Amino acid sequence: MSKTTEKHRAKDDEDLDEAGSTDEGNDDGEEEAKATATHGRGHAHDDDDDAEDDGAEPEDPYWWAPHAVLSALVLVGLLGFFGMFNKTPLARLAAPVAPEPEEHEPAASPPPAPTPPRPSQTAQAPREMFGAKHLLVMYKGSRRAPQNIERTKDEAKARATEAMTKAKADPTKFADIVKEYSDEPGAGQRGGDLGKFPKGAMVPEFQAGLEKIKVGEVSDLVETAFGYHVILRTQ
Repeated sequence: MSKTTEKHRAKDDEDLDEAGSTDEGNDDGEEEAKATATHGRGHAHDDDDDAEDDGAEPEDPYWWAPHAVLSALVLVGLLGFFGMFNKTPLARLAAPVAPEPEEHEPAASPPPAPTPPRPSQTAQAPREMFGAKHLLVMYKGSRRAPQNIERTKDEAKARATEAMTKAKADPTKFADIVKEYSDEPGAGQRGGDLGKFPKGAMVPEFQAGLEKIKVGEVSDLVETAFGYHVILRTQ
């Protein structure tokens, strides 16, 4: 055998030895990795056992869920309080509601009817006004007749008729006729003037005789409880 052939064979043997060493090294590495992993799992299992031995519960990954639900409920309540889910204005919701009467409480009585106004409070139409002058012939026993009057009723009537005739003949002399014939106290100084007065201020017989004549006219004899009157209407 030649030297060259032996060299080649020796080189091949060396390569085989290196490959074998490499395979053994790889096998040793795999076994070491497996042992490390097994050891790691052993430590993890030991840690879990230690945690269980200490009585501590494992941490819950959903611990935030109850807090989120509670926060959502509070938010919904606040939105409902401020009327976000109701179109009714807050002013109406805040309006006080009258409590319902209890069964033992009597029902409220209706308001009293308005009191009608008294006759004095009602507006009255202006009363018709009159104006007049007159003379009065009295007799004994007539109302407010002075004690010095001694004439009878017939005598008083005759005297009043005489005065009426003169007054009708010349109404402008009525004041002078009053001074001559009238028995009323103070009539001569006033000319028998009664001034202005509303309807109804005089006795009914006098008022009726006055309304029968026109302004400026002289009436017929008008009998009242005071005696016999002759009237000149001035208004």
